[in-house]
Amino acid sequence: MTPWPYANWAKETRRSLTWAGVEIPAWLNELYRSGRRTLPAFLTAVPLSAKTDLEEGLAGLRALPAEDVRVALRRWYPGKLPSAVRPLDADPQGAMAELARVLPRYWQAALAPYAAPLRSTIEEEILLRSRVLATEGQERLFDTLHGRLSRTAATLRIDAGPGLVTVPTVQRVVIVPLLFGRGASLFALDEDGTAAFSYQAKGAAILSGASTPDRRSGAPARGDRLEILLGRSRAGVVRGLAAPTTTSALAAVLGLAASTVSEHLTSLVSAGLVQRRRAGGRVLYELDGTGLAILEYLDNEGVTTVDRRRFSRSAS
Repeated sequence: MTPWPYANWAKETRRSLTWAGVEIPAWLNELYRSGRRTLPAFLTAVPLSAKTDLEEGLAGLRALPAEDVRVALRRWYPGKLPSAVRPLDADPQGAMAELARVLPRYWQAALAPYAAPLRSTIEEEILLRSRVLATEGQERLFDTLHGRLSRTAATLRIDAGPGLVTVPTVQRVVIVPLLFGRGASLFALDEDGTAAFSYQAKGAAILSGASTPDRRSGAPARGDRLEILLGRSRAGVVRGLAAPTTTSALAAVLGLAASTVSEHLTSLVSAGLVQRRRAGGRVLYELDGTGLAILEYLDNEGVTTVDRRRFSRSAS
């Protein structure tokens, strides 16, 4: 069962992928399944920059040397290759070309409707982490990643999903925020000493709504308990506050007037669901513990059980 907050996004995405006739290659599904939520390094290259786009990634896939893919597969499967992966081993370049054709169609069906809010959320996340690094230093930044990254002298320890990876000589570290980080972990190490790893960014709750963020109807979506309780626009504000953001950024994502968002924020702060803080010249808003607990409790379609004791403690 898909966990909160991805259940509704996953349901809509499956429908969109079926309608668009998009099928994920069987060998990719098998690599992901056998890797315990990770993929081989040739599919998780170190990002070239924070602005790397889809086409650059596709070009990298097409340029992969066939022998590199085969060597990586032997490391991934020390024994016998599963039957689903053998087409990749037999023709790596053909398989990469197939993947390069599928990914743009997957993006269009699964992610394009959410592109603006997803991009805004990730940009806010990068801004906040950068500010921590600039004002409080490297160790504090590592602390905010909840044990994913630690360093002693020249040795870097990274929680790469299936286990800890110790890298003795690292020249540069690339930290990649993922809104889908609960479902996959990225770890890559380049020959030049660059290490990249991913972590779960805040703000994935923006995917929890029953329909895409582009919906403009004022009526609550059927079965959307948060919208039924708060109304469409205020529910959208609450969902958008799972990651720290500004009034103007939230208004742009939701397609609402800044004055409307400001009114909602004032009410939510007064109700004790949202906290307000100043970061330099910007005023940031985000859900506090009570607000997050209420969001999870009301916005978790597809989750069969809720820890009510945890909810009660958070709301008290």
